[in-house]
Amino acid sequence: MPIWLQVLTSLIAALIGGVVSPQVTQAKDRRAARAAVREKVAEVDALGWRDEPYPDFRRAVAALEAAAILAGVPRSKVLRFTQAVVEARNSSETYDEGPDGEPITVRGTAEEEVMRGAIEDLSRSLWHPWLEKLRSMASRLAWWRR
Repeated sequence: MPIWLQVLTSLIAALIGGVVSPQVTQAKDRRAARAAVREKVAEVDALGWRDEPYPDFRRAVAALEAAAILAGVPRSKVLRFTQAVVEARNSSETYDEGPDGEPITVRGTAEEEVMRGAIEDLSRSLWHPWLEKLRSMASRLAWWRR
């Protein structure tokens, strides 16, 4: 067997062992990390009402940020979501008596829309991280060309 063929097969084996294999074996861990972020988003959303305790809300936001760091979620998307939830929380109002006689808390419609948009944007990057990175790069390139 020629020496160049031996070198080539060794390089291919090293590439598979060093690059491809970890990508395949770590896929489950990356999916679990992204799923944890989605769970934290639900917790923050549930605590994003004015009548919920503020310290619990801040702890949930901190846990979301920590999970997002581990999952590799872009900081801008997490920041947009947390800012939207804070605005929605601040716009929520509690009324002593709702339709069924119980106290009720409602959010402003505009703030709710912004928050839902931020959740959708964050969810897109959790479901398809590479596709979202390509979209982000394409939008930056389109901006650069203007």
